[in-house]
Amino acid sequence: MFNTIPFSRFIVYLLCLGALPLILVVFLFFSQKNELEEFQESLEVLQHQALIKEKKQALNMAVRQHFRDADHFYIDKHLETLVFLEPEIEQLQKIVLDKNFADDDRIKKRLELLTGQGNALVFTEGVVQSFPLFQETSETLVHPVEVNGADIKKILARIEGVKIGEYGPSPYRPQLVISEFKLDKKKINDKNEVYLLNLKLIKREFL
Repeated sequence: MFNTIPFSRFIVYLLCLGALPLILVVFLFFSQKNELEEFQESLEVLQHQALIKEKKQALNMAVRQHFRDADHFYIDKHLETLVFLEPEIEQLQKIVLDKNFADDDRIKKRLELLTGQGNALVFTEGVVQSFPLFQETSETLVHPVEVNGADIKKILARIEGVKIGEYGPSPYRPQLVISEFKLDKKKINDKNEVYLLNLKLIKREFL
């Protein structure tokens, strides 16, 4: 059989046959190399996910540590006790105390509104949702309040826990998240703009 094959073609066949193991080795090498690269990519993805999870856990621990001494009655003590539109209150009080003051019911009613519960932050607690590490309570204003620019800064400083202008946060603040903040311009008096504020909060307390 081999006698019928020309010598030159026979040499070619031998070379091809001899090169076959090398081709198989190269094929297996690149196949295993691709598998190794895929495994390395999967490992890097897992490492990245583990790092993200570790950072989230560290952040959660830091947040829990920061709010561990939070006062359950913070809203009652530091938000619902705020007095708004103090410049207007002072002006009305001077008018009422003036001996020449004409007994005007409108002024008295306005003063009573601004110094009483009618213009105070009064929150009502809504749904309480419990989670493994914390619970959330929705807090909704019973009624809108009239405020000026300084009052807004004062409120936000106590909710957000940051210094805004001359106003700073109060101690033992729980984590408060503003879920709704609506501000409508009501009127403009001689010195200050007056807004009507409606507000909803989520109070998060860690267990």
